Amino acid sequence: MKSNNLKIVFFSAMMIVVTQPAFSQYKSVILGAKIAPDLGWLKTDQDGYNNEGIVAGFGWGLVAEFYFAENYAFVSGFNFNFQNGKLTYPEVRSGAPGELIRNYRLKYIEIPALIKMKTNEISGFRFFGQIGLGGSIRLSSKGKDVFIEPGQISQTTDFRSVDSQTRLFKASMIVGAGVEYPFDNSLAFVAGINFNNGFSNALKGDNSVYPAREHKGVPNFIELSLAVMF
Repeated sequence: MKSNNLKIVFFSAMMIVVTQPAFSQYKSVILGAKIAPDLGWLKTDQDGYNNEGIVAGFGWGLVAEFYFAENYAFVSGFNFNFQNGKLTYPEVRSGAPGELIRNYRLKYIEIPALIKMKTNEISGFRFFGQIGLGGSIRLSSKGKDVFIEPGQISQTTDFRSVDSQTRLFKASMIVGAGVEYPFDNSLAFVAGINFNNGFSNALKGDNSVYPAREHKGVPNFIELSLAVMF
């Protein structure tokens, strides 16, 4: 009787081992590296403050995908984002009022938390969408100023640290879509477009002309993400 029980246990264990590949057709963890050129701007709704257009930037990072189903994953990692933007606003320099044009260079490390959803393979490709949040810590911030005083020659100050005028933390919502091309079971190329929509003010301090108004600029950017996943 004991011999029969042992045979049943052994046979059951062998069946689990043999059939396991049928239930493990996808990797549970995929790691990779990415580069991401971007176009960024500073959104503002403060009176007297104006966005002065889109400025090119760059980013790179490591990506980690944790699959809880074949086509669904939690995505994290870290990104080094070099975001740029330009604002104009009223300013007082040496007791004289004027207009300041400041070009910002903002460097952050970002930890994303995304849900990724992708299709089955279609003609060798897999398409995906992703959505989630990003939390960032400011590593450095620099500003290049052009101060325009009416009737005077403009004064230009080259890039210098403005850490005292920028906030340490930044939060954003991330929405993206793209395509994967798998070369084999262990290597894939991924290309996507992500919109990083900031919803926290990156600047701090009050305006020198209108002290009741705080500095306000919310970083936004669109990036082209190119990654190799292993």
